[in-house]
Amino acid sequence: MEGSCAICGRTILAGERLHSYRNDGEERTVCELCVARAEGLAWRPAAEPEPERQARAHEGRGRLRGLLRRRDRRPGAPAVVPQAAAAPDPAGPSRRARPLPLDGSAPTPFERATVRFNSSEAGHTIAGLTRTLGVPRASVGALAGNPGEVRITVAWELSWYQWGVDIADELRAVFELGKGGEIDQLDAAARQWNAVVAEDGRLRLAGNRAASR
Repeated sequence: MEGSCAICGRTILAGERLHSYRNDGEERTVCELCVARAEGLAWRPAAEPEPERQARAHEGRGRLRGLLRRRDRRPGAPAVVPQAAAAPDPAGPSRRARPLPLDGSAPTPFERATVRFNSSEAGHTIAGLTRTLGVPRASVGALAGNPGEVRITVAWELSWYQWGVDIADELRAVFELGKGGEIDQLDAAARQWNAVVAEDGRLRLAGNRAASR
């Protein structure tokens, strides 16, 4: 018997290869199976020349300084602010309240209704009919008796369609109000042609100018 391994404590067998290491100035014997663990513990071979041991010790101190620096940067640790860096302005541009636009660019109820109509199934239907029947007349106006709804009328010479858009309920689908064959069947308000349908079938408001058709 030749003692025991300084790491695993196993009794060293006769003829078993041994390895000598130094740790804290003491020489320790390690079995063949524990060599990797000894090196992982930063134990140094006892036969290592002194200059190399000193270089390794210097490396170890460098790693320790790096660990300390990383520890100082962990969450909750005091932040080290360079002296040349200016503290952020609490009232900087990203924190200042932005003024509201003064150009009246918010969409009107008629504009909102037009956008929803173009993206609806009814808008797709008009686009298809426009390719077949040509460009129709159109009007956008309030639906009588329903202040939160907009009425859209699209008419050709021998057919017309009307839909409603509920601008108070964005989830409600565009719904059909009626259809017919003669433009004279429409009331006077529906024949105020204040919108146009482009060749691509999309409805657009004409502003205060009536569409000249």
